[in-house]
Amino acid sequence: MRILLIIVLVLVIAVTSLLVWFRFFYVARPELPPLSIAPDDPLMADAMRKAVDSIQRFRDLQSQPNSGARVKVPFITSADIMEQLWAEVLSLSGDQIEVRYLTPPVTHTGRLERLHTHPVTDLVDWQVDLPSGKYAGGYTMRVMFVRGREQWGQLPPELEAEESKYE
Repeated sequence: MRILLIIVLVLVIAVTSLLVWFRFFYVARPELPPLSIAPDDPLMADAMRKAVDSIQRFRDLQSQPNSGARVKVPFITSADIMEQLWAEVLSLSGDQIEVRYLTPPVTHTGRLERLHTHPVTDLVDWQVDLPSGKYAGGYTMRVMFVRGREQWGQLPPELEAEESKYE
């Protein structure tokens, strides 16, 4: 009986340790390798300019019935590298936007708090899922499809299907 109790205790400690490790140290990695896009890529610069210039359209679409709204915002990783993450819009109030990060940062290790508030001026891109099933915005995503084809030779089928949803 005492040996059985010790075995159960060891198993409980092992499972608890594993859960703690996953909770605090495991970082999800993207399924596809990250694209290498130069910081001065002219297509990406143009896409970000279009997104910023159309923030009023984002505000209008986001305030109407839709199937979801996302924004791309800057994030400084634990490696002190600025990455841009897609985030779900939880609320938009005046000049502040409350979000939940969706994409995991590539150069970040350790715990990642997913709920954040950003000023609207942080937005690098935006996307709203329209009732028609199409996407409005997503200007940087459109560039990533172009650069993905260049770097990978072709897009994976799931990305080709995603690309066809942009209006």
